[in-house]
Amino acid sequence: MQLQEDGAHRDMGIDVARRMNALNARFYRENAASFSQTRRSGWPGWQRCLEEFGRREGAATDLHSAPCETTCHVLDLACGNLRFARFLADAGLEDVSYLGTDDCPELAAGASLPSTWDVSLRRLDIVDALLAGDLQDELGTAIARAWGGTAAGPAKADLSVAFGFLHHVPTHAARLALLRAMLAATRPGGMCCVSFWRFMSDERLATKANATTHEALAALGMSKGDLGTSDYLLGWQGAPGAWRYCHSFDDAEVDELLSDLGGVARPVARFASDGRSGDLNAYVVLRRP
Repeated sequence: MQLQEDGAHRDMGIDVARRMNALNARFYRENAASFSQTRRSGWPGWQRCLEEFGRREGAATDLHSAPCETTCHVLDLACGNLRFARFLADAGLEDVSYLGTDDCPELAAGASLPSTWDVSLRRLDIVDALLAGDLQDELGTAIARAWGGTAAGPAKADLSVAFGFLHHVPTHAARLALLRAMLAATRPGGMCCVSFWRFMSDERLATKANATTHEALAALGMSKGDLGTSDYLLGWQGAPGAWRYCHSFDDAEVDELLSDLGGVARPVARFASDGRSGDLNAYVVLRRP
């Protein structure tokens, strides 16, 4: 059962959104080591995304001939402890120029990637940039510093991803802006893969989410009306005050985001995967025209 009332979708205000982002920044800064320990292996859904990336228009190919001209440029938003990068390395991608962005460098401490890769890590508060309306410019700057450009213009990603992050982005407008910025950073014909956490579809997780949200709101001096529809505050391993803001998605909301994107991208795959139930995350794979 969801905490929010049935009815029209509503979002939190900008001041609350900034407060939620600060809450998450504090959570990851203070719990980086324990959180990273629980986030070591790849997700089953990533394999399907990689298979889609390994297809040219209408024809299958293996990952070693994935649609990259030479070096494969990968943009990983909210890269965390680099586990998606390690997943790519384990899949055998060798000639990779990888750009990871995150606001918690502690998560990536000690991570190791192949010596053949060109790796750039940039500190970027993605949510703050979204709320300020300048994420696209920030990503452009990060890409220019990492990859440079040619006479035809700045380099762009062959593959851009955001996994395990959309649920930390408050408001529909900011989530849509994130997708638009990712696509703008992706070359024509390139692919963009995103996941949407659906924790309220799991009875056990939903029960915990409702309980910790009530507890956190009381501790923070807030009311449930301060949050938007399907917004929650989750705890961490029973640690006092270790709250993080998360949004739970449903199919209708993903439909709305894709519709609002208009013609800037073409969905090539949409599926559910991950978790014990096999459907804890919804995935969308987009190809930029």
